[in-house]
Amino acid sequence: MSVRKAVIPAAGLGTRFLPATLALPKELLPLDRKPAIHWVVEEAIGAGLETIVLVLARGKESLLHYFMGNPNLKGRKLDGRLAQWVDAVAQLRSRVELVAVYQEEALGLGHAVLQARSVVGDDPCAVLLPDDHFLPSPLPELVTGHTEKGLGGVALRKVTPAEVTRYGIVGIRQAAPPHFLLDAAVEKPPLVDAPSDMAIMGRYVLPAGFMRRLAEGRPGALGEIQITDSLHAEASQKGLYGFHFTGTFLDLGTWEGYLEANVRMAGGTPDLTARLSKALVNPVGIAPTT
Repeated sequence: MSVRKAVIPAAGLGTRFLPATLALPKELLPLDRKPAIHWVVEEAIGAGLETIVLVLARGKESLLHYFMGNPNLKGRKLDGRLAQWVDAVAQLRSRVELVAVYQEEALGLGHAVLQARSVVGDDPCAVLLPDDHFLPSPLPELVTGHTEKGLGGVALRKVTPAEVTRYGIVGIRQAAPPHFLLDAAVEKPPLVDAPSDMAIMGRYVLPAGFMRRLAEGRPGALGEIQITDSLHAEASQKGLYGFHFTGTFLDLGTWEGYLEANVRMAGGTPDLTARLSKALVNPVGIAPTT
């Protein structure tokens, strides 16, 4: 069965980005001009997905409104550079079906994904976390892996020992880098118990019937349903495909990571590079040295 649906969990409150997120969802903060939510929807479309389910919290409807266009711009003349951005959003809207569902309580990533069950049903689906930005996207590899192997899949990145306790870590049955067959997944293990140094990152392809696994999952110590537990069950019983991503990874989940990501993205634009370099060596409030 082909992967045609995607789930984008976007119900988080963005407390690390306060006070900006008092009024604006974190996923609408720009990364090199385009909001994070734009990037992941664009990525899903690029991987051939046709229906996208946005999992929202109450009050975050502006994420859906972003793709509906701004009626106040209708009939206004914009210069070509600005008009192209309005057109880009309209093109995304025309290429995919967007559906919004709600997560009423913050009960973990697995619980958030489960809220899309009414749309996904027993079909396979992709999951994209807006906090994780990849260049290039690993999603096409995961979709192809599902098509060829019939397995669910996860994007993997090698992490340092200090990072192991921050991620879901996989156990590896067979390795033919960058492709792996996985037999375990453990959420934030102590370093001594980690089955490998390969961490699950924010791109998944969940196989057909996976929503039933999530529905049967038991809440953990914090009362949350973690997707890693269901991935472990899938990996140990049927196997799970892993793709080792070695491109550029940007972490938008913290304020520091978000700022760094914008600098790195803007640094790829020649006319901005010199301005950024000058600004970084001459920050506000510090007199330049001669």
